[in-house]
Formats: sequence, structure tokens, C-alpha cells
Amino acid sequence: MRSEGQVAAGRPVHGGASPRRRQADRSALSEGKLLAAALRLISERGYDRMTLQAVGDAAGYSRGLVSHRFGSKEGLLWALLERMFEHWSTESLRPKLGPNVGIEALHAVVESTRAAVHRTPERVRAFYALMFESLGPLPALRPKMAEFHRRQRASVAEWIAAGVRAGSVRADVDPAAQAGLFISAIRGAAYQWLIDPEVDVDAIYDEIKATVTRNLQRSPT
Repeated sequence: MRSEGQVAAGRPVHGGASPRRRQADRSALSEGKLLAAALRLISERGYDRMTLQAVGDAAGYSRGLVSHRFGSKEGLLWALLERMFEHWSTESLRPKLGPNVGIEALHAVVESTRAAVHRTPERVRAFYALMFESLGPLPALRPKMAEFHRRQRASVAEWIAAGVRAGSVRADVDPAAQAGLFISAIRGAAYQWLIDPEVDVDAIYDEIKATVTRNLQRSPT
């Protein structure tokens, strides 16, 4: 039996989520399905054949919902990129990175990238497809892709600089230049593997780690 206090406060008697919360959950679910469908279609068919209608059909929703959520094909693609960035950062990088800086932090990036290549190759393939499309048919994505790479280089440079301060990295290194070299190496490794699956990408990642150590490690005194 309901108490007067429950009635007066307007609280639900049997618990459960409010209508607004249930709507938010439904929106999050549908958005996740739409982005997953877009990623799958780009990975399988490429950007050109990934239409809003195809995304809606693959996810079990209408084209109108896709347009309502993302506004345009470019808006959908940027939302997909953001989701992929966040997924890699939270699920792959952060658990391996922990409090590490310097060489150990860069090794953690290599290992998280290696994990992404092996566990979610469709995401890696879609990311590279969009990265190269931003140089041609999708110029609207180019500034955002450039900003993502700037953020990555800045993070790597800061980890290197923190290693210098901690005494584990040589004091004469240029953190910004080393960060650019490092990002180029890990991007190139996955690209070679995507183009030619016979490439031993694990051997390349191992060599990147060894090169990072040789380039940055402070000589024992």
C-alpha cells in the first residue's frame, strides 16, 4: 500500500527509471547501433557505398532517424570517429598506460595499438578509410582528423617530456619531433598490414618499441 509521503513526493512506488531516463537509454542504444552499422559498412564496402539509408537499414532504423541524430553523412562519420577514438583510449590505452611516462608510456601506446589491430580490425580498417577519405572526398573531416593527430602528438610529447623530468629519458631529445616520428611509425605499421596482411605487424611493433628505447633511453651514469 502506498504511503502518503510517497504520493506527496511524487516518487515512483515500484522504482525503475523515469520516462526521461528510459528515453535517454533508448537514444543511446539506437545511436550505438547506428554507429556500429556505419563502422561495419565502411569496413566492408568503403565510404562511397556507406549511405544514410544503408546505415539505417543495417541498424534496423529509418534513414530519417539517422539524419535526425547526425544531421548529415559527414556528421555521422565524425561521430563515428569520436566513438572510435574514445573506445581506443578508454578500453585499450588507459588500462595499459596507467601512471607511466616516458618510454613505458610509448610502449603502452604500441601495445594498445597492437591489441586494436588484432581484436577489432574492422575499426582499424574503418579509421584508415576515413583518414584517407579526408584527403579527398571528405575535406570537411580533414581539420578534425588533423586536430585528433595534434592531440595525439601533444600527448606523446608530454609523456616524453615527463620522462625527461623523471630522469628516464635523455635530456637532449626533442619531445615534439620524437612524438611526430612515433605517431608516423605506428600509423605506418597498421597501414602496411591493412594493405598486405602477410606483413608481420607484430614484428614491426616490437621493433618500434626497441627503437623508442634506443632513441630515448638515458645512458647509465
